[in-house]
Amino acid sequence: RTAANQTARRTPRGPMPLICIGPVCIPISALLPVLAYLARPVWKRLPEPTQQLLIGYWQAFSEWMQANLWDRVGWKAKPAPAAKGATAEMAAGAGDLASIADELCSRTGSVAGLHSLDDWAAAKLVSASMPVIVDFTAAWCVPCQKIKPFFAELAAAHEEALFVTVDVDELEQVSEEAQVRAMPTFQVYRDGVLVETVTGARMEAIKAMVDKVVQA
Repeated sequence: RTAANQTARRTPRGPMPLICIGPVCIPISALLPVLAYLARPVWKRLPEPTQQLLIGYWQAFSEWMQANLWDRVGWKAKPAPAAKGATAEMAAGAGDLASIADELCSRTGSVAGLHSLDDWAAAKLVSASMPVIVDFTAAWCVPCQKIKPFFAELAAAHEEALFVTVDVDELEQVSEEAQVRAMPTFQVYRDGVLVETVTGARMEAIKAMVDKVVQA
């Protein structure tokens, strides 16, 4: 696998501040976009120099928080995007995706864990031939842990689909791409495209979604 994709294998972080409501856990960080949206009317009325000044203050504050708090509790900063020169290296590793996809296909009937960007890309390749059902989970999410045995039972009952898990802390880039805002979130992919979503540890809704896509 490529060096660029190996850097995507993240060390699990410590417990994240979150709000759990019934079968769903929502990281507090996911609420920030909502607060930012609510503040837009005020922001638009500020003079541009004031906006730039506030942006500078926020960037300086964020850097200070990263160095003095987040790094110490294990929430490391995201790695910088790969340089353009790394494109060739990433392309060179594309040949590995087929073998990873074959390995994932051999795991039908059980739940396969995805641990790198290559794994994620390979799973989306597999979705061209069968439904890929993804459980976006986290070690600190109690509802996620409770629903695991049920998800494994579904995988055992439906060998015509691929069931996989993604730890949102280990593969944060993937969870952001999938626009996951609460855990657990279950998604179904066909031909590399998201076709169904269920949020929360709701057994009946998850089973109905699985039954729908495997019978399609």
